[in-house]
Amino acid sequence: MIVFVSSFIALLCISAPIIVALGGCSLAYALIVGNMPLTTLIQTTFGGLATFPLLAIPLFMLAGNLMNAGGMTPVLIDFARLLLGHIRGGLGHATIVACAVFAAISGAAVATAVAIGVVMIPAMHKSGYDDDVAAALTCTASCMGPIIPPSIPFIIYGVAANVSIGALFLGGVFPGILLGLSLMIYVYYVASRRNYPKDPRVPVKDTLVATWKALPALFMPILIMGGILSGMFTPTEAAGISVIYAACVGAFVYRRLTLRNLPDVLLKAGLESGMVMMLIAMSEPFAWIVAVDQIPQVLIEWISSLTTSPWVILLMINFFLLLLGIPMETAPALVIVTPVLAPIAVNLGIDPVHIGIVICLNLVLGLITPPVGAVLFAVCGVADITLDRLSKAIWAPFAVSLAVLLIVTYFPWLTTFLPRVFM
Repeated sequence: MIVFVSSFIALLCISAPIIVALGGCSLAYALIVGNMPLTTLIQTTFGGLATFPLLAIPLFMLAGNLMNAGGMTPVLIDFARLLLGHIRGGLGHATIVACAVFAAISGAAVATAVAIGVVMIPAMHKSGYDDDVAAALTCTASCMGPIIPPSIPFIIYGVAANVSIGALFLGGVFPGILLGLSLMIYVYYVASRRNYPKDPRVPVKDTLVATWKALPALFMPILIMGGILSGMFTPTEAAGISVIYAACVGAFVYRRLTLRNLPDVLLKAGLESGMVMMLIAMSEPFAWIVAVDQIPQVLIEWISSLTTSPWVILLMINFFLLLLGIPMETAPALVIVTPVLAPIAVNLGIDPVHIGIVICLNLVLGLITPPVGAVLFAVCGVADITLDRLSKAIWAPFAVSLAVLLIVTYFPWLTTFLPRVFM
């Protein structure tokens, strides 16, 4: 086990890709043990991918890319701006709403930040918003991507922890809404204090026209969740339906999706899916070794010697995950910690849906934690702002997100109410 852990850390320290680190430490373990056939590693690697729910990952990624290429983003932004632009800090509110709706389609934070930030950050700058405030707000609002269903991290966690993906999707609704409302309160406070302008109130007719144009895009999350809740299809089948719907809307409604740009959409979705699926494949031997050597049981005994309070243990888990999320992106961190933390939560009587959403929200916040958050780098390029300046501005909305994290952690009904009602 010492060789297993040290080889994993060593590979990370020499900047080896996380896929190589996961596979390399598993291979080192097999060679040291001696009586473990190498074919076991191969079987667990391929066996981990032979899971029906994992098919939802490339399908949801393809659906998000189809909707983005199909012209959904500007329609959503126009809708949000006409709906909320007349409120103090209206452009900031519009950014949050646009991120929330786009998140319910793409399920990824970086994609949400780039797609919305390209349009909204220049618009906020033109209206008098400070560049760093606009960029920091877009970064934080994009974190709703992996929390509002459908969510790629929820799918990864559900497969790794053997938890219903539909229940996780439902459990993420209230935390996602809470994060969005909290950020809107923050934006209103900042806009009032700095006297940011607001758009003139538009006629009701224009708002209705924008709503009518946005209805096809707004209907997609309803289609996904409605189909799952009604029992018409599983989350994986919902992903397939979303691909067909996204292609039809992009080609025949918004008319931006053509045969000419379809190869680029497929290539981008394929590359994104390939990276995630390779990561999951290499994590399977890692998770198997963790289970065989009973690492969760050892940690449970150690934690029990320190405290038996679930509140304190949840606080320790949050602190650990926030630190882990700083150097590591969400997907690799998730496949590493889930085999360890999920059994601990079950032993403590914590709902697996609740702990799953707490884990995902923690790791998603790592995407905006200075100085190495992936969303920070993406928004720096979009906003043409230095990482140092954005890192200073991100702390205020990041503190708001931490407050939401604590609320979600210690009020589990926020994550368990909808799954218990509908499932």
